[in-house]
Amino acid sequence: MAVKQVIQTQYQEVLRRAFPNGDFNELPMIKQEQAYTAVMYYDPALKPCKVETIAQWQENPPRVFNTQEHLQGLAYLSGQLSLDQLENHHLQRVLKHDGTKQLFLGECKVDPTIKNSQIEKIQKQLKEQQAKDDQYRKVNMGHYQPLNYKPVSPSYYLKTAFSNAIMTALYAHDEDYERQKQARGLKETEWEMTKKQRQHQTRNRHEDGGMHL
Repeated sequence: MAVKQVIQTQYQEVLRRAFPNGDFNELPMIKQEQAYTAVMYYDPALKPCKVETIAQWQENPPRVFNTQEHLQGLAYLSGQLSLDQLENHHLQRVLKHDGTKQLFLGECKVDPTIKNSQIEKIQKQLKEQQAKDDQYRKVNMGHYQPLNYKPVSPSYYLKTAFSNAIMTALYAHDEDYERQKQARGLKETEWEMTKKQRQHQTRNRHEDGGMHL
């Protein structure tokens, strides 16, 4: 339990800086972990994240590292370089943690100069190591499920990490987000109403057509 509380405190400290208007108490730990991982990868300076920024990330995940850094990171993961040989300090931090490591590998997969087979080989090695780590976590943290550590594309990850339910918690006391949400809700309600109207009109046309047969 103590380990879990320490980790949760760490997640919330980071999330409070990135989402100062958030309310994390009702957010399950796994959801906190997902948002925390995305922030640590894409916003290492922990600047407050705007709703628009998250939407841009989801639409077009930012490329955080260049090809040389991708190659250096892969060399470290395959045991050819040590961590302190990596020039980029953010890359060093990313490769220390399982969740951000998977986002790095997902970004490498989009790099056209890197062979997928090279990445898949590393993922296989990591999976074997992860199985041992997960066993340790399970013993120490009960029903803890480290979903973040599975291979995912950055785009899919960002859509999962910042789903509507999570966004509502992250921007719980943000008036702009509330206004945008209400505006979206009105649009969706309007769309639903006109959709029902269209279906009704279509049905009436079909029924009228049937009567003339």
